Amino acid sequence: MRRALVVEGGGVHVETIMGALAAAGFEALLVPSLAAARPLVEAGALAVVVGLEAGEGLAALSLWPPSLRRGCVVVVVGEEDPGGMKAFRLGVDIVVPGAEEARLGEALAAAITTKRLLVTPLDGAAAARLGA
Repeated sequence: MRRALVVEGGGVHVETIMGALAAAGFEALLVPSLAAARPLVEAGALAVVVGLEAGEGLAALSLWPPSLRRGCVVVVVGEEDPGGMKAFRLGVDIVVPGAEEARLGEALAAAITTKRLLVTPLDGAAAARLGA
């Protein structure tokens, strides 16, 4: 089963997100911070979901090695004006509006598939992890 981590706080509606992830076939685990999520990503978790209000907490992602970031998808939930440029500025893979939390599982599954295709030429090991 694919594992997705949900970081507590940051304005995420935990019950809605956990339900959406479970409905899409993810094992959803609640973690207290991005620092706590890192060893679980190193152990095989495919995704990390963070609330927009995590603010400075997102800076912890810059400490993750590029090989680790290539092997997972980081999602920010809660932005009302999502888009690729917003994701780029935040240093994450996708941004999902708060109104779409219930569809997060679908968006995450598509993002994992897309990221696997994008990283395949660069990092076969990361691509294999995303294909699990």
